Amino acid sequence: MKSYGMGLGLVLLSLLLSVMLSGCVAIGEKFASENYLVDLKHQRYCIEGRSKCHLLSLIQPSFRESWIADAFAMPKQYYSWSGDELATLLLNPPDHSYQAERIGDQLYRVPPTYATHVIWDVLAMEYFELYRDDEGSGLIHMGWPQPRRFSVTH
Repeated sequence: MKSYGMGLGLVLLSLLLSVMLSGCVAIGEKFASENYLVDLKHQRYCIEGRSKCHLLSLIQPSFRESWIADAFAMPKQYYSWSGDELATLLLNPPDHSYQAERIGDQLYRVPPTYATHVIWDVLAMEYFELYRDDEGSGLIHMGWPQPRRFSVTH
């Protein structure tokens, strides 16, 4: 049997890494193009065109409000928002980085920015920490939520 040595192994490793990284880029591009919906009637934050939503009330209580404040370039201080206050923040960003678009009676579209992704990531992590199956309860079997905030430049 002919031995190809380390050369073939490195080629295969390079090929595998290229395929994996191209998948990450594709996911990042998808995240960067998906808008969010702010549903005031049901107090939800959703990915447009998908059935994935999080309740805005998941923000309370959270220790990650500083992530959101940093994303909107807000002054360094203690923040604590209710679901209604988080909706107001989404619809009226303090850094004026985007304008929410009204698309229904109580439904708004916001673009995929670093700050809107951070809010999604925080709500996803709060949901995960509340409902993950870490003690055999059988509620939800899933890994950590995939962060969306790294798909756009900050």
